[in-house]
Amino acid sequence: MKVILNNVLIKAVSSWLPENRLEMTDLGSVYGDGEVASIIKATGVERARIADQNMCSSDMCQKAAESLIEKENIDKTQIDGLVFVSQTTDWILPATSIALQHRLGFSTDTVCIDVHYGCSGYIYGLFQAASWISSGACKNVLVLSGDTTSRMMNENDKSLRMVFGDCGTATLVTTGNTSMGFHIQSDGSGSDRLIVPAGGFRIPISDITSKVEWDQDHNGRSQNDLFMDGMAIFNFAITKVHKNVNKLVKDMQWTKDDVGFYALHQANEFMVNYVRKKLKISANVAPTNCRDYGNTGPATIPLLLSDLCSQSHSYNLEKTIMCGFGVGLSWGSLATDLSETNFYEPINK
Repeated sequence: MKVILNNVLIKAVSSWLPENRLEMTDLGSVYGDGEVASIIKATGVERARIADQNMCSSDMCQKAAESLIEKENIDKTQIDGLVFVSQTTDWILPATSIALQHRLGFSTDTVCIDVHYGCSGYIYGLFQAASWISSGACKNVLVLSGDTTSRMMNENDKSLRMVFGDCGTATLVTTGNTSMGFHIQSDGSGSDRLIVPAGGFRIPISDITSKVEWDQDHNGRSQNDLFMDGMAIFNFAITKVHKNVNKLVKDMQWTKDDVGFYALHQANEFMVNYVRKKLKISANVAPTNCRDYGNTGPATIPLLLSDLCSQSHSYNLEKTIMCGFGVGLSWGSLATDLSETNFYEPINK
């Protein structure tokens, strides 16, 4: 799917981080110092934030939203759309976005929707918001994007525990004079490459699905836990993502050198740097911050923006590309102007 939506603007971006810091080196007593050092070297992830057991992704996103509303001095009655992007929703039903409408004090006229996506989800959430605004249905849409991925991982699975972290973000999309170009793709043939097999209606949780099994790399997990075929996801990313981005740049009638900032999904440093090399762009325009936060799923892109762009005015954001890729398999890019966007430093940074 390729489309350019007009008269939309990303007005502000904020993020909220759990206070609990997990230093990956502290896991040496669990997995062995040598193994931990090897994984850190491979991924570049040195630490992550982990939410308390009683905290959901909606709680983190609510905190990010409340901060953004206060700093932007937003009249809550003017919010007419809410998109909640997360794989770790509060319940199977009802939709968490509906609950957030009430918890945030928005009007009952607010249209709400859950987008059940992970690492590509922020792009999907912005597409939903921009579509509502471009069509004239809404004027101010809040996109809340976050996950508590730590709750889906088995503590015996070092391959995931040392990569993923938790975060909640909020993005305000409004009417404006800018446009958003999207290029979104899907390939369900890879749906088993990144999956929690049990827990839905196809495979309900049972004693059988709860049994922990061990793989050849000595990672333990059950069917109730998150599974990732790391090599398959890596191969997918390095073969598909740069083509998607390059096609969008061409459709926007930009050149590669026109783009001043690339906000790439922060899977891990190794993967981001490999994608960057395939795009033939420098680290100056495609920075990383996953070293300090890990892979926060659908929150990585807005966390990157609020973390780096709130601190530095050296980035040229007039022509910005965002790109998310992962579970589904799904991947997509967004081209827009962020030069007028307000970025707020992550809370609890």
